Order: sequence, then C-alpha cells, then structure tokens
Amino acid sequence: MIYLDNSATTKPSDASLNAMREALSECWGNPGSVHRAGDAANALLQKARRSAEAAFCIRRPADGSIIFTSGGSEANNLAMLGSVRAKNRPERSGSRGTVMIGDGEHASVEEPAAQLSREGFTVLHVPTRGGRLDLDFIREHADASLILCAFMLVNNETGAVYDIKGAADIVRAASPKAFIHCDAVQAFMKMSLIPKALGADSISVSSHKIYAPKGAGALYVTAEVLRAKRLVPVIYGGGQEAGLRSGTENVPAIAAFGAACDEGMRELSARAEAVKKVSSYLAKKLPEEVRINEPADRLAGIVNITLPDIRSETVLNYLSGRDICVSAGSACSAHSGGVSRALTAFGLPENEADCSLRISLSHENTKAEIDEFCAALKEGINKLCRKSK
Repeated sequence: MIYLDNSATTKPSDASLNAMREALSECWGNPGSVHRAGDAANALLQKARRSAEAAFCIRRPADGSIIFTSGGSEANNLAMLGSVRAKNRPERSGSRGTVMIGDGEHASVEEPAAQLSREGFTVLHVPTRGGRLDLDFIREHADASLILCAFMLVNNETGAVYDIKGAADIVRAASPKAFIHCDAVQAFMKMSLIPKALGADSISVSSHKIYAPKGAGALYVTAEVLRAKRLVPVIYGGGQEAGLRSGTENVPAIAAFGAACDEGMRELSARAEAVKKVSSYLAKKLPEEVRINEPADRLAGIVNITLPDIRSETVLNYLSGRDICVSAGSACSAHSGGVSRALTAFGLPENEADCSLRISLSHENTKAEIDEFCAALKEGINKLCRKSK
C-alpha cells in the first residue's frame, strides 16, 4: 500500500505503540485512585504531560498548561464553547456578542460556531482566498463586541499557513478581552510551534496526526486564562484535568501521545526536511494536466491538486483499486456529500473543487512511491470519464 493521506491520520510509530502497550499491561490502574496501581498510572500520565509541555515550550507554570482531551475536535469544542460560556453572557434581544472564525475551518470549529450562532451570537467568517487570512477584514470588523476568534494555523486541505500572530495583534487592539483560539492540529510536530509567538489563548493538537494512535489530544491554555477562569468545562463529572475535562484519562493513548511528542521533538528538523524533499519531487512528477492549488504560504506536507474535469470521487476509487490512499479533503467531512468549503473559500469554483485531491505526505514516503502514484494518476486521467460541462 502507498499511503499519502497523512493529514487524515498517521501510522503510529514503534515508540508510541510501545508506550501504549506498556501502559495497557503495566499501568492499567485509574490515575485518580489513591493506591499503588493508581499512582503508577498517574505517574505515566504526568510523564506524558511533561512531554507535551516540552513540545509547547512550557518550562514553568507561568508558561501555560496542557489539558488532555480525546482529540483535536474535543479540544476545539472546549476552547470555543468553554471560553464563551465562561463569560456568562445572558440571553437578550439582538446579538450576544461576535464570534470570528476563518472561512473553510475544520468541522470541529465550524460546528461549534454554528451552535453559538443558534444561541444568539453573531458569527463572522474571515475570508481566506488564496490561502491568506484576510487581516483587513478582521481589522474592519473587530470591535468591543468581539468575544471569540478561532483560526487554524495550517489548513487541513490546502496546507495554507495563516498569519495567526497578525490576526491576534489586531484583535487584541480592538477587543483586549476577546478569547483567541488556534487549531494547530495540522501544524503540530510539522513546524515550530511557540504559543507566545502565535499570541493565542489556547491551542489544540491531536495525537493521531503525529504518529500516535487515535484517542488522545490536548489543549494548551495560557496561565492567564486559567488564573482568570476564562475557560469553563463542557464535560462535567469528576473534575479531572484541572477541572476542565472530566472523565478518566485515556492513559494508554496519552502515554503514546507523550512518546510521539518526545520522538517528534527529536526528529522535527529531519522529518521536515524529508517531507520538503519528497513534496518538491511530487510537484515535478505530477502529470502536466494537473494543477497545484498553491497558497501564499504552504506547509510542504500538504499538496492540493485539481484534475482536468474528473470528479475526485472517481479518481479516489480508481487509485484505491491500485492500493494508493489519498483523499478529497478532510476525513471528518468525507461523507458529507458537499463541495469542500475550504476549497471554495480558497477561491476554487465549485466545479473545480469537485475535481480536487489532497496528497498529504510523511517523512516515510519515498520517491519510488511518488513515481508509482503519479503513474497511476496519469493512467487514471487518460482512462476515466470526464464531467459533462
């Protein structure tokens, strides 16, 4: 199998799987229990927390904290819904406040925003045409009514890298008390990630995007947010994770996540260089009939292409039959049946968005795999039926 869908999920590394097996077999107690088995599980949990903190450059409590979740979607919901509900704004006629998100965000940001809209908040979508977060739009619409902004750092379909710091600076000047959240799921362990450099109050990440199994994620939260209680839970129960995420922690998945963080930090530069090389090779080998949808600034591991009047679903099925895995966009929205909002926000007409594929690369992908993929893609373009215009 040739796997080129690493933005959907990554193959767990040996280090992460070993950490998970150890937790399952040797530290299976409840980390909240006050006995030997519980202490062992809690020690493993805290070890993973230290690893995640190091990945976020947290060296002391004043730098912020890590809240473990079940994944990136839960972390996004906690940040968005938890920050707005912490403000305790009453129901009233008219808008209860303004929420700003990027156009073409992941569903786990788009859907919480839609829920806030149903609750009486005004939701604005910041244009992202060409892979740029429209800072002029933010500047024009940011005012004292703005209570929440949520922007992804790297777009999961186009690979566009957005100027989060520029957006945060504008928001802070217009509405100092607004909560700023960054979805860094696609950026984590793929590029340098320093919270202070982004200017965000919270940052979400996910384990299965960094070569660990599914079932764990994390929300970085600044110390100021925690101190001022600007975030409240959306899941209630036993008060785990500093009272912000109740439910017994998934220690095996979190242990694997911690191991992946350690491994990813050690290999960050080498992995990034390997991905950059294979991405450049892919760009040269793609059939000439294919167009790369190139953002202003792109993470090398995500390449979005548009095919010549052939539906992406048709090509996906063809490639799958050749044991080649790519995607037409976010795995979380793969069965929605609609045209990708991320691609139309990027500027593609609907008919072109319907003919686009995402290739997402790993440091383990080889030039030989790229050769085989490009040959199969070329063959499919020559064989498959075109859309009627």
